[in-house]
Amino acid sequence: MGIRAVRLALFAALGLASVQAQTTPNVTIAPTAINVYIGTYYRFTAAVTGITPTTVGWSVALPPGATGSPGTIDTGGLYVPPSVMPSGGQVIVQVASNVNPAVLALALVNLYNPIPYIASVSPANVPLGSSTLTINGSGFVQGAVVKVGTVAMPTTFVSSTVLNVPVTATLDQMGTKFPVTVTNPDPGSSTTTQPIGVMYGSTDAPGTVSYSAAARFLDQAAWGPDAATTAHVQSVGFLQYLGEQVNAPPSQIPDLALTPYYLNGVQSRFFTNAVHGQDQLRQRLAFALLNILVVSGVQANNAPQLVPYLQLMQKDAFGNFRQLLEDVTLNPTMGTYLNMVNNDIANTTTGTLPNENYAREILQLFSIGLNQLNQDGTLKLDAGGNPIPTYTQTTIQQFAKIFTGWTYPTKPGATLSKHNPTNFIGQMVPFPSNHDNTTKTLLNAFVVPAGQGPAADLKMALDNIFTHPNVGPFICKQLIQRLVMSNPSPAYVSRVAGVFNNDGTGVRGNLAAVAVAILMDPEARAGDDPSSAAPINGGKLREPIFFLISTMRALGAQVNDTNPLTGYATNLGQQLYFPPTVFNYFVPDYTIPQSFTGSNTLIGPEFQIQSPSNAVLRYNTVNSIVYGNLGAGAVVNLTPFANLGNNTPALYQAIANAFFYGQLPAALQNAMQTATNAITGTTAASMKARAQAALYLALSSGYYNVEH
Repeated sequence: MGIRAVRLALFAALGLASVQAQTTPNVTIAPTAINVYIGTYYRFTAAVTGITPTTVGWSVALPPGATGSPGTIDTGGLYVPPSVMPSGGQVIVQVASNVNPAVLALALVNLYNPIPYIASVSPANVPLGSSTLTINGSGFVQGAVVKVGTVAMPTTFVSSTVLNVPVTATLDQMGTKFPVTVTNPDPGSSTTTQPIGVMYGSTDAPGTVSYSAAARFLDQAAWGPDAATTAHVQSVGFLQYLGEQVNAPPSQIPDLALTPYYLNGVQSRFFTNAVHGQDQLRQRLAFALLNILVVSGVQANNAPQLVPYLQLMQKDAFGNFRQLLEDVTLNPTMGTYLNMVNNDIANTTTGTLPNENYAREILQLFSIGLNQLNQDGTLKLDAGGNPIPTYTQTTIQQFAKIFTGWTYPTKPGATLSKHNPTNFIGQMVPFPSNHDNTTKTLLNAFVVPAGQGPAADLKMALDNIFTHPNVGPFICKQLIQRLVMSNPSPAYVSRVAGVFNNDGTGVRGNLAAVAVAILMDPEARAGDDPSSAAPINGGKLREPIFFLISTMRALGAQVNDTNPLTGYATNLGQQLYFPPTVFNYFVPDYTIPQSFTGSNTLIGPEFQIQSPSNAVLRYNTVNSIVYGNLGAGAVVNLTPFANLGNNTPALYQAIANAFFYGQLPAALQNAMQTATNAITGTTAASMKARAQAALYLALSSGYYNVEH
């Protein structure tokens, strides 16, 4: 029997049952001991008894005699470790009553080394003989070991983002691809899990594609050209590169099952992957699809909620659109964002009806659009010359019934209920008695019979949407706009939509085939030969995120998970993963005001967020990039340009190669000459200043900001 119980029993025996025992002031912390990886976080909780009010204060400190930083803890108990392991590898978290600070509790944190991540390995093709392999990434520590295949290599620690190892490729290894991993030592030893590899005994052969064509192609099929990838495309050609990309494993998004991450850590990893990742086309296509089938951090504002949706887009980018449509529909993040989760059947007593939000958006934005289309994306018109709607309000109401009865995935060990607790891991599950089992009439008068249950109803409804003739032109035109140009011709749209309808093997909705068709279409490749005219309405504005990434790649930047690029993109009007509405950052049919285009009518989706103030902010961002104020975690390499500062024709050509597919516009070169000629001297500082002036003009120019 506890002390308090003994006291109460004694009071009762003495006839003093009405006397209340005094509660001893107490603060407890949970947990009292925990292991936390550097680069992640942990939220402690506290309970206060016997003191009013129950508010507490948090602090963190090193044990006596230890050196370094203990990290930080906020007013809600969220502990963030330091970036560097302190001596001893332990910290003490304290929580104390604000009323009586002497009443406190302590917890011991054992710090683990960061979880390592490989962004890229250079060179990706190792020549025969001896060379040095450079591993770029994040979370590396002293004592980290690189394995090539199963062999642990002598590893040189350069920094937390760079490791070097010597390798020797022999003749018998020629053409063999070896996986590369990094293992950090204890405490908390962990190994990279993403499949990055190098090819031994292989170098790129002489080019079969011109430099200009390869570099321009990578502005469409990747996050922009860099020197190594451009050389590789020149060597293997467009189709082999696309085949490699379709088969390349996806870059790693932070693993929430292993350890928690802030959403800003997920955003930073996006930029790391985009600059260095080997799955460039998958990333571009997944980002394009993410901005068509939209969820937003405005609502999904934490990593556990958003990351499963990002992984879905990454997984399905080269899959079938029908599967993507189903995965999106049953994803709990989408279910929360557009109100399909816990969507109840009609209640005649209260007068409530099924929520129509998802039903409306899956039709209007995710699949078929508002009006019937020809295969070339042009509007079908009735006898009076008016657009023909694809659906009515009644259709939406019928689909809303389809989408009733689904709830969050059932947590392990729990029992399915009508409204399961919030859970974003896995697909939503049906609660049959909460589903509308009546007959529904969908698109093109298709009837879903009564009594089938939620799963069968959903399958028939998604098939009904997927087979609608609008899906090909509606989705394909937007993908062309995201990857190649804002104003594709109807013929271009028709050719790609034809591949969507049938990939050549009788399969409808093959997104990998669609991507290849978009990138290999004659209209996409028309500008590859600089001696030939590109389509008059070709090209598109680089949206802020793409502008930043393509610039980093062209400048050979080293980007890691501490990069500040999310903030720069936000300043330019495009906060990553936070589109303001389900219509995305900009709409696909935004028309540039004719005060800028004269008699031409031009679509320019990205121009919707390109205000005059944002244009000025682009110049300021270029200034930060070129003049060295970008911030930690994203370091550009200006040395190749600065070394040419006393040879301006060579400098201009290097800039042309990096940013303009090898062809520098004459007006821009004249402006560069004026700027560089004004800088006198032959010192290293003068050389760098000339390079910086020329780069600033290049990156600020309309020639670069608008792809051609």
